[in-house]
Amino acid sequence: MKNQYDLLNGSSVDFDEYEEIDLTASEKKRMKKRLKRDIKPARKKARPLIAAAVLLLAVTPVMMQNETVWASVARIGQQIELLMNKPEGSFSGYKKTVNETATDQGIQVKVNELMLDDGQVLLGLTISADEFRRTALGLNRDASIRPGELRVKIGNMSFFDSASSIREEPIKNKDGSWNYLYALKLTQADTDGDGEIDVEGYNVLDHIDPNKNYHVSAQFTNLDFEKNPGQTKSGNYRDSYGEIKGNWTVHTSVNGSKIIADTKVYPLNKEIPINEKGIEGVLSIKEVRVSPVSIKLHYTFTASKGNAQFGTQVGVTIKDQNGRNLSESGSGGGTDTVLEMDEEYRNDKDVTMLRFIPYVSDYENDSPKDLTSDAFNLKVNNK
Repeated sequence: MKNQYDLLNGSSVDFDEYEEIDLTASEKKRMKKRLKRDIKPARKKARPLIAAAVLLLAVTPVMMQNETVWASVARIGQQIELLMNKPEGSFSGYKKTVNETATDQGIQVKVNELMLDDGQVLLGLTISADEFRRTALGLNRDASIRPGELRVKIGNMSFFDSASSIREEPIKNKDGSWNYLYALKLTQADTDGDGEIDVEGYNVLDHIDPNKNYHVSAQFTNLDFEKNPGQTKSGNYRDSYGEIKGNWTVHTSVNGSKIIADTKVYPLNKEIPINEKGIEGVLSIKEVRVSPVSIKLHYTFTASKGNAQFGTQVGVTIKDQNGRNLSESGSGGGTDTVLEMDEEYRNDKDVTMLRFIPYVSDYENDSPKDLTSDAFNLKVNNK
């Protein structure tokens, strides 16, 4: 086999060569619990928040013997598509090549690409520090340095304290740097410039002029580093990661015309009565939004009996026209009587039909039940 690092140019990966495994609702919930440390929920004072994600890509030792995979993995930080099972370059009309680097504390944060999606912004990042700086900071030479909290400003609108997720490339670069895909929800906004969130449930595409280019700044005020890699951790994020404070800010611009034009909103307005496993109420499914990058579903559950947040849970699973479960992440919150959820699914293949299946899940016994009699289908126009 050739030297692995000589392969890191000019190749792509066909994910259709590999077997895709659909997870049950029970398996997905267990994975969400394990992946909580990679999810940073929005900071809301008024109500508790639920945030979770399912890992989108798993690379096995067998796969890593494939030269094509070695070559493609190194470009994940520079090709947002590769973590979404999209052909290389398929987001070229939506994303912006940035290639700008900010340096503080001797650590470089490079924003390779930025993409505005429906309700979120995605950044392809590379983070690096030389051996001298690692030693000065007391970092293990094998420790990864991860992006921390992100604040994004688009024109006069600032977004922060929102749910975010980080996907880390499984293999570090030859120079010791790491690539990441960072997604920040653009749902909590400071619209008057006073430094405080004044709007929740913000829909950024509804407030962007498609004929205008907007100045964008992306600022990290802290980075996280892995403590004692390889050692058993408690599962608590701060037991595994320390913090490096600083200011890493990159400036660019964005135009939202194409993502706006290609994002479709389908009003559903379904109300489904639920009477299962000690929980009663109404599941209301408001709408589904389909962009070239993601599929987003908003729904609420209002309980008349039982607890909306604890014990038996009520939710919705989405499958495509081939019966494939769509990978998901979600955030939401509520009270004992009302649960409000925003679910997101990656739009990684040609989806022409969505099947919505309500379910109830008993966390104590880990026994989800699909309510197939209440399932329904929706044809979608997916670009």
